[in-house]
Amino acid sequence: MKLDVLGCDGGRGLGYKTTSLLFNDTVLIDAGTIQSELTLERACKIEHLFFTHTHFDHIVDLPFFLDATFERRKKPLTIYGSANTLKTLKDHVFNNKIWPDFSVLPTPDKGQFTMKEIKPLETYRAGGLNIMPFNVDHSVPTFGYKLSDESSSVIFSADTSPCQELWRVANEAEHLKGLIMDMSFPISEQHVANLSGHTTANDLEHELQNFNQDCDIYTFSFKVGMADILDEELAKLSHKGRKLHSLRDHRTLSF
Repeated sequence: MKLDVLGCDGGRGLGYKTTSLLFNDTVLIDAGTIQSELTLERACKIEHLFFTHTHFDHIVDLPFFLDATFERRKKPLTIYGSANTLKTLKDHVFNNKIWPDFSVLPTPDKGQFTMKEIKPLETYRAGGLNIMPFNVDHSVPTFGYKLSDESSSVIFSADTSPCQELWRVANEAEHLKGLIMDMSFPISEQHVANLSGHTTANDLEHELQNFNQDCDIYTFSFKVGMADILDEELAKLSHKGRKLHSLRDHRTLSF
């Protein structure tokens, strides 16, 4: 399983790119950063887009992505998400006010995307991967994801505060090779993390006591301007003798 990290930060600014994780060239998790990191040729290879939730930093590039690949793709993009996520996108983005409804352009029978509602703990096949959403604890309804192939699994927590369901899924995952965890705010802003449904290094240190497996752990969702202090706090964390990593330090990973 190959992961290209197009973006993994909790905001946009100089040196910060919002979250998009591209698996095996065709499956994208969230649409925070697409066009600035991919050629049109590579962008057109994306066939499946799974959303965690609809906060702006996770959807911001979707309208531009559809505009740039308009009528270039061989088949419509399939967008996956909870009922809440899909309704929010239709009502508040593709409403012909904020952005054209590309699901019916250029004609209703040749739309640029289709939508597929997915449910927690059910498994969906896309791009050679088995993909299972599960509920996490954020400020809006949000899915984390387990992605698996025949030899490896990866868990993506999405934006979340401490969450028991995440550890249940992670501990049961077979051939787990990677865990990607929210660590958005420094310890000094614990109150902001609590209010917004995110995680600090203190939270993560405590939560990892619930994790029984031994694999590489990566953190993501650093807020703009906070990478240095978050890296310092991250350097103090370990699990089963392994140091934790910042996903910002990696462009491509193989699991």
